[in-house]
Amino acid sequence: MRDLGIYFGTFAPCHVGHFEQIVRAKRENRHALVIVSGYEGDRGNTYGMSLDNRMKAMRQLLRNDENVSVIKLDETDIPRYPHGWEPWLEILAEKITGCMAELGFEVDEMTYYVGEEEYIEPLQNFFDGRWTDIDTHITMVDRKILGISGTSIREEPILNWDYVTRPFRRFFVQNVLVLGAPHTGKTSLVHDLARRYSTSYSTEYAKEYRTAQHVAADELDIKDFHAIGIGQFENNKKHIHSPGTRKVFFADTDVMMTKIYMKMHAVGEEYQQLKPVFDYFIHLQNWSLILLLPPKEDMRTDDYTATMHDIILEEIKKQGLEEITHILEGESYRKQYQEAHSLVDEILKNGKDN
Repeated sequence: MRDLGIYFGTFAPCHVGHFEQIVRAKRENRHALVIVSGYEGDRGNTYGMSLDNRMKAMRQLLRNDENVSVIKLDETDIPRYPHGWEPWLEILAEKITGCMAELGFEVDEMTYYVGEEEYIEPLQNFFDGRWTDIDTHITMVDRKILGISGTSIREEPILNWDYVTRPFRRFFVQNVLVLGAPHTGKTSLVHDLARRYSTSYSTEYAKEYRTAQHVAADELDIKDFHAIGIGQFENNKKHIHSPGTRKVFFADTDVMMTKIYMKMHAVGEEYQQLKPVFDYFIHLQNWSLILLLPPKEDMRTDDYTATMHDIILEEIKKQGLEEITHILEGESYRKQYQEAHSLVDEILKNGKDN
């Protein structure tokens, strides 16, 4: 057994092929060092996988494993590969030196696990010269063992879902928001869709909050609306990141809906104070599809319900979400469910389970 195994990559995302190499590195060495590299605006950013987010996900994947350390290598300020080899190697050496200083043993042999043949000679020459007292070994890994790559996953994430390690799956979840005025059936629809796709869903946080705080709906003030809005955002985020979420997630309302309730109930000055806060969190949300349930026929004459529906449409337009919003116009709940089901199938395409 050698002393230190080193495995580096962008991990955008980390898939089971990567994980097999991490396991190999920690089993063939006393300790393994996983280096997550990348730069600002790299290929992971399109999917919300910034370098920092990949670091967090990798640490989550390897948490409680004392045989593995995870370190970030930020390439933002050096030339892109292949022009930045020398400064990249210097940063890599610095990271490895820091890791070795924290190990409880001397490193006499280290092994680099690489997937590209052109990495072998530069790594060997550089580290043979940098640490003459350490035997450096370069091991080529077979990237075709599992027949999967980060590129394939990014192009068809739902189809390749099972190859993505769990902490990285949240970057590819298709998030579906269900909106509607009270008593339009959105909660029932969310529950049925989540059951249909064997995945998770979030509940309306306002109901939980009012129960916990013993506050009636007509007693809510600006502090209550603030707590409800942030609570709803965190509630949705928690479920998106949940191990129970598989490919698609359904939200029973969101921060935007809390903003609408506040607009209808709070006085003008209070609404203007909190509006920028809600707009900030609305901007952070990422929806693939919004399903809007209109008022039922016997509710269309109710001023409150009709006004709320109009404000929902207005807010969707203000937030630039019209293209992903679909109004479920079915005459019955069954027809609305079937329409919703078809729309969800469309965003999942060939990757759907059932």
